Amino acid sequence: MKVSVVIPTYNDEGTIAATVESALAQRFDGAFEVIVVNDGSTDGTRGILAKFGDRIRVIDQKNSGVSAARNAGIRAASGEYIALLDGDDAFTEDKLQKTVPVLDENPACVAVASNVIGVDGAGRVVSYPVTPEFRHSPTLDEMLDRLWAYLPSACVIRRETLVAIGGFSEEFKPEHYACEDTFIMLLVRERGEIRYVPETLVRYRYREFREHLANRLRSRRLEIDSAQAFREFERRYEANLILARLTLEHFGARGRKLAALAIDSVARELIGVGLMAMYEGDRTLARRCYRASIRYNPRMLKTYFRLGWAMLPAKVAEMLSPMLPHGLRRSLSGPPVFEERPQ
Repeated sequence: MKVSVVIPTYNDEGTIAATVESALAQRFDGAFEVIVVNDGSTDGTRGILAKFGDRIRVIDQKNSGVSAARNAGIRAASGEYIALLDGDDAFTEDKLQKTVPVLDENPACVAVASNVIGVDGAGRVVSYPVTPEFRHSPTLDEMLDRLWAYLPSACVIRRETLVAIGGFSEEFKPEHYACEDTFIMLLVRERGEIRYVPETLVRYRYREFREHLANRLRSRRLEIDSAQAFREFERRYEANLILARLTLEHFGARGRKLAALAIDSVARELIGVGLMAMYEGDRTLARRCYRASIRYNPRMLKTYFRLGWAMLPAKVAEMLSPMLPHGLRRSLSGPPVFEERPQ
């Protein structure tokens, strides 16, 4: 078997059929299999997978997180290469055709990544490109210099490499958001080169976290109405802290900058949530976000001004607001400006 496509899925009933179909539709001369790991879905995902019959292999497990799901698929795989594909993304028909030869022809290459186009829930293009154009195989030092944008669905990796590094860290749990992919690609790069195919071979379901959360805030489905509720909300950022710790443990002093960036990104995300809360009139949530942000990065002076503004009585802030320049007013009262991922 040349390639195993490994698809972790959790409650993806709206997208999983298209995802699996995109894997099965590959115009690829080599043998490949499709393994879907159902990570304890509670919606209709399992029923949709059953309709594919023996065209795919389905592994059911209790909800353990995307790292554990991918590892289960890797253990079951018989392919020489693992093509990762998340349950809400999709391959173009030539994904394997364009990436596998790079691994075949370059023994020093342990992984290959392609470009990605970002789409929203309706399939409309919202971000292009999502991944940077790496004009060379990045060094490990380059990857430790910033939060490198390797999306799992863009990557095809030698199975022996994934086995040698122990797969994805399962310290990342279901409640965590991202970061497991950043860490594993660092470990992959230690084993050899990561080549880049500058073609758009994946349609990535773009769910930038702050924007996703903003939509939930607008619809009033997210209520953080107590300190305990906020602590539960804040747990989703533990992934960044885990990434920082694992990076320092594994790379020592070389990993300090990346670890600091991982923690700093939490501070910035919390500012975004705080600004959205201000825009929605929830000053209590905003204050909690700003105080938490200061814990992660006490050097961002503007956060203190935002906290002070959030502490003003709403009527006082409303009276003072017209006196402020538009840019400053938005900076204090929201909504946040959502930026695309780094290009």
